[in-house]
Amino acid sequence: MRNMFAACICAMLLASCGSVPSGSKQANLNNLVASLGYDALALPSTAYGPGSLVTSVKGSGLQPPLRLTYLCRPDFTDTPPPIIDSAASSEVSSALKGSFQLDASALQQLGLGAHANYIRSVSLRLNNVTVEQLAYDDLEGIRSGLGPKCRELVENFSRKSLAYQTKQAIRADVVYTVQLQRGASAEVKGLVIQSLKAAFGGSAQSDQGSTVTGKGLFYGLVLTKL
Repeated sequence: MRNMFAACICAMLLASCGSVPSGSKQANLNNLVASLGYDALALPSTAYGPGSLVTSVKGSGLQPPLRLTYLCRPDFTDTPPPIIDSAASSEVSSALKGSFQLDASALQQLGLGAHANYIRSVSLRLNNVTVEQLAYDDLEGIRSGLGPKCRELVENFSRKSLAYQTKQAIRADVVYTVQLQRGASAEVKGLVIQSLKAAFGGSAQSDQGSTVTGKGLFYGLVLTKL
């Protein structure tokens, strides 16, 4: 069933390529994030910020867009407040200005498959963009303060070249705007909005229209291999 929904997404997007909303960009957002020196997360999240000890979900190395999981619980690590890089924040904010159309793979990550045939387009805009980072001595301080179980786990994954720590991150408020096909009911609209909110957990807020905002989400990371 999920494959059928994914096919619906692809067909919908191919059919709508000629009707891109004014001011939107067809450029792949993940590629743009990569051009700035970051690896995009498969799904924007409040997790995996600077100092986090992470590995790939499948345990087979990293391939953007990143699908990560924690090696050690962040609430058990002593992580200092991140440094806000004002110059980098301005540069990244300027580069990511505007509206972006989501492609089929991005929509699948958002879990919209069940209602794909009702969706005409989904676009996103990044607001309040900042670049957060920690110094290398901060990262070392986090690792030196690990408990014995976490330290052993990091060492084991490091021997397999699968242990990483977040050095730097792009953080932003991400606003998703959904345009539904004509005739879609208010119930369908509500289900689509709920699907978007569920993708971000408790961080998402929605208005009375067709937009969902995820506050303070990490969108791109720079990871240090341990």
